[in-house]
Amino acid sequence: MRSVARGAGAVVKSPVGFARGLSYAVRGMRFVYLKHPKLARYWLFPVLITGLALVAVFYGAGSYNEDIGAALWSLFPESWNEATGWVGGLLSALRWVVELVAAILIVLLGLVLVLLLSSVVAAPFNDALSEAVEHILTGKPAPPFSFGRMLADIVRTVRLELGKALLYLAIVGPMFLASFFIPVVGQVISLAGFALTAVYLGIDYVDWPAARRDWSVGDRIAFTRRQLPAVAGFGTGVWVLLFIPLVNLLFMPAAVAGGTMLFVELEATES
Repeated sequence: MRSVARGAGAVVKSPVGFARGLSYAVRGMRFVYLKHPKLARYWLFPVLITGLALVAVFYGAGSYNEDIGAALWSLFPESWNEATGWVGGLLSALRWVVELVAAILIVLLGLVLVLLLSSVVAAPFNDALSEAVEHILTGKPAPPFSFGRMLADIVRTVRLELGKALLYLAIVGPMFLASFFIPVVGQVISLAGFALTAVYLGIDYVDWPAARRDWSVGDRIAFTRRQLPAVAGFGTGVWVLLFIPLVNLLFMPAAVAGGTMLFVELEATES
């Protein structure tokens, strides 16, 4: 903890930039699924949770796409529905675009909810996976098992994840709502929300080792500011994984492993 305090005020020029941080999403996937298959006992439950949540997201997108698209179209002048000729053709094409945007926004909002809810529910498993990954990387033995410690860890990790999720929703939630109800401008606002989501993902999955070290909120903020390019790059990589069919089912364990690997490297650059 003292080393963290000494490093907090220093200017650290880390060799780990955005591009290298981006690669850790794939590195984490290779680490848990190819190099260390025995880690499956930690990630099977989170993958099951993610799979069920993703099925619900895409089912909802298919079921409510037309209704939400119609609600968005109702924000435009009613006279547009009566247009004929080439003007009517253009407006019909515009309505199709509006419905397409609605479908995309439903999926994106659903993916964000998957991120938040699955992270909270799977928090104890993710913490255990992160600890196992760090043990493999550093060779340092994990603390001896105790039932009391296990309960304390579960309470701590769930509380931390829930707090981060609520803070994220308070900031980005209004942006997503604006993207539904403010045509054009709302979509521009949503781009900022997506960028913030990438940064949030980087912070969230790099945070597991920091939490185990009992770093204060100030220490974590200072660390993130010093290493922001790498953290943002990693979060962008995790965000991309969520858009790849089937791969998105496996994103969470890969993100936990990749974030732990990145944290270990970043911490080494500051020591």
